[in-house]
Amino acid sequence: MEDYRPQEIFKPFSLDTVTEDVQKIAELELHERVEEIPKCLDTLKGMLEREKDLTPCLDDSFLLMFLRARKFDCQAAFNLIKSYYMAPVTYPSMFKNFTPRSCMNVINAGLHYFLPYRNIDGCAILLSRFGQWDPRALTCDELLRFNIMCNEMAIKNPVTQICGITTIADMKDFSWSHLLQIQISDVRCFVNTLQDCLPIRHKTIHIINHSSIFSVLFTLVKPLLTEKVKNRIYFHDDVSSLHKHISQEILPESLGGRLNDAPNQDFYDSLLNNDESFVTRQNFGYLSRRHLSI
Repeated sequence: MEDYRPQEIFKPFSLDTVTEDVQKIAELELHERVEEIPKCLDTLKGMLEREKDLTPCLDDSFLLMFLRARKFDCQAAFNLIKSYYMAPVTYPSMFKNFTPRSCMNVINAGLHYFLPYRNIDGCAILLSRFGQWDPRALTCDELLRFNIMCNEMAIKNPVTQICGITTIADMKDFSWSHLLQIQISDVRCFVNTLQDCLPIRHKTIHIINHSSIFSVLFTLVKPLLTEKVKNRIYFHDDVSSLHKHISQEILPESLGGRLNDAPNQDFYDSLLNNDESFVTRQNFGYLSRRHLSI
């Protein structure tokens, strides 16, 4: 199992080269035209430079994330960037200590990570084992903060920007001891940040091993979701249902797959190696959030 390698059609998560096939997806689904990118970037930079009290990052690679997330609608990308920078103002506790090295306890727990291989459509796959969370060792906001951090790390990759992210939420063993530690304010922050503040293409969300206790939580979460996101959520009663969407070849054994269950250490290493970029993130934003510490 440890030496198993999926077929070549399943590309590695680390793939960051926009191949001809990926570029076709960008053109068809995101309206991306390579020759028009410089003009869009200049337009977006001008809009940001005129925004009062905002010190934005103006790197082309950063701005391109938002243009892709909003299908090269410059006004929509501008609004998303403002939301991105407003998130730490609105939810300061979630963005305090927002660096990978501040989350070593969550990393060591192995609860959130991207799988080593992408789905057949190029999507990166985030596995979140919420049911394995030990509330005595980790707080809810630590868990959710790290999930946001994982997503933000993943979208630095242009292939992920174009092909999107699929999330698997494994709720096995989720119990009242978990539910009672969850604050609705933390959940609202988490949902709003992922849904409305980050340049992510949320392709699908798969929930497996769910119980009646999880249904109580979902009843609280559902009103916070947009119709678009709601329509992309799938509930699975067994792994065979999940396999209709994601091949067994790239899933861990615990989900009926052929890969081992060990967390993707390469992803964690990449995250830790990019710690400085999360520190640098704090240099940008609206003036009213400069008091936040990292």
